[in-house]
Amino acid sequence: MKKSASLALTLALIFLHTALLAQSVSFALKTSPNASFVFDSIDKYNNGIVIPSFATLKVEAVGTEWDLYVGTTTTTGGQFDVNTTYGTSGISSIPVSILQARVFNASGTSQTGSSFFNLTDIANPVYLIGTTGNDAPVNCTAAGTNVAGSYTTQPQCYTFKVDLKATPGLNYRTGSYSLRVDFVLIQDL
Repeated sequence: MKKSASLALTLALIFLHTALLAQSVSFALKTSPNASFVFDSIDKYNNGIVIPSFATLKVEAVGTEWDLYVGTTTTTGGQFDVNTTYGTSGISSIPVSILQARVFNASGTSQTGSSFFNLTDIANPVYLIGTTGNDAPVNCTAAGTNVAGSYTTQPQCYTFKVDLKATPGLNYRTGSYSLRVDFVLIQDL
């Protein structure tokens, strides 16, 4: 009996933050930073695999406004890193956009809403809170809150759930591929 080959996607999450004197932003994270998607059936290739509540981001912003963005880091920007392939049929350049995230909280303050969005290279990240510019302060009752606050006193605004979804379809070469997903929390300067 011939054993079928599968596609395995491995992710490593990195959480970055900055701090300056009395003003600081930081994450409190208590989940594993690694995930694996194993595609071993036609249904999984076509419909995808979802990892619900993969991570919880808890933001602490002391005395400063902040931005939060996400992007992928790979050897070739925008493409999964190839660890090994199991054949010659199919495309071995898998775009990072087959990986999606949903980042949300109880107050609906993520700019991406509660829908899945395609991940992009870190050179062109998706902003969950704020923009590349200096943003006006937005309080906890509005979308995109970016003011000082804490997950300990206002968890509905400063705690974000992260779901991941990968849907490769049938065009890619079976094998093992990987990438790093970076969540970056910075002061809005």
